[in-house]
Amino acid sequence: MQSLSEKNDLAAVVWAPEEVRTELFARRLGAKLHHVHVLKYKQPFYAPFKYPIQWMQTWQLLYRDRPKFIYVTNPPVFAALCVYVFCLMTGSKFVMDTHPPSLYSHKWGWSLPLQWWLSKRTAMNVTDQERFRHMFEGWGAKCLVLEKPPKDAPFEKLTKTPDSGKFDIAVVNTFAEDEPLQPILDAARALPDVQFHITGNLAKASAEQKVQINNAPSNCRFTGYLLGDQYWSLLYNARAVMVLTTFPFSLLGGAQDGMVLNKPVILSDQPTLREYFSKGAVFVENTTDGIIAGIKDTQTREQQLIGETAVLLDEKQTQWETNFRQLLAVMGKSDSNSK
Repeated sequence: MQSLSEKNDLAAVVWAPEEVRTELFARRLGAKLHHVHVLKYKQPFYAPFKYPIQWMQTWQLLYRDRPKFIYVTNPPVFAALCVYVFCLMTGSKFVMDTHPPSLYSHKWGWSLPLQWWLSKRTAMNVTDQERFRHMFEGWGAKCLVLEKPPKDAPFEKLTKTPDSGKFDIAVVNTFAEDEPLQPILDAARALPDVQFHITGNLAKASAEQKVQINNAPSNCRFTGYLLGDQYWSLLYNARAVMVLTTFPFSLLGGAQDGMVLNKPVILSDQPTLREYFSKGAVFVENTTDGIIAGIKDTQTREQQLIGETAVLLDEKQTQWETNFRQLLAVMGKSDSNSK
C-alpha cells in the first residue's frame, strides 16, 4: 500500500527560496515540498511582478500532483489565497501556517482582513505562539500551536576544545536590524574575563556595525557565518549562549539550539522568550548594564541553569510531539506515517 507521500497526496508550499520551518514540517509530514520563487527575495518592489508568476507556478505544480491536503506558509498571504482557490476548484483541503510577523508587523498589517477571511476556510491554522492562537480563535477559526521543534544536534561529531581560561559565550548573531551589537561590545570591555564569540556574515553588517566591529575589544571574536558542525561546535564549547532581539514576538532559533546542547541561555527580556524559556534562561535588558548583570548572574548560577535547561528540553520535546499528532490527525495521517 502506498503512503500519502508516495501518492503525492500531501504537499507543502512556501513562496520562498528556502524556509527552515516549512522544510522541517514537510519532512515530518512526509509531504512533497515546493519552493516557489522568482526574482529577488524580500524586495517589496518586485512583489507585483513576481506574485502572479508564482501563483501560476503553484497552480501548475498542484494541478500536476493533485494533492488532497496542502500545507502552505503565510506570509505572503497571496500564497495561501492561491492554495485556497485551488482547493475551492478541486475539493482539496489546506492548512495555513502563519508566521507571527504577518499578524503584527507594519509590513503586513494591511493584509489582516484577508488573513481573517482565509483563516476561517482552512482545515486548521498553525502558529508558533499561544497569543496568536487566541487571535485566530477570536476570529472564529481553528488553530493549534506548533513552535519550531528543538533540532537534533550532531553530538557524535562534537568534541571539546582546550579550555580558553575564560568564560566563553557564543553570541548567535546575524547582523539583523533587531539584534543589538554595541551593548554587547561595551559589556565585553567591562568583562575582560569573558570571551565573546560572535557569529554572523560580516558582509551583511551595516556601515555602522562595521565601525563597531573595527573598534571591538580584544575579547570579542567575530567568527563569520558558521554552517552545520562548525556552528554546533561553537555552541557546544561555550559555557553559555546569548541571543538578543528588540522584537517582542520573536522565538529565537539560536536560543533553542543552546537549549538542545544543555547550555544556559542569555536572552532579551521579551514576552515570547519569557513564555517559551520558563527555565534555564537569564533575561536581560538590551543595555550594557543589563547584559553585564545577566552574564554575572549566569556565571553564579551556571549549574542550576544547566539542570533547568535539561528539564525544559524534555518538556518542549514532549509538548511538540503531542501538538504535532493533532496536526497529523487533521490531515488524516497517523504518527507511523510521519518521518
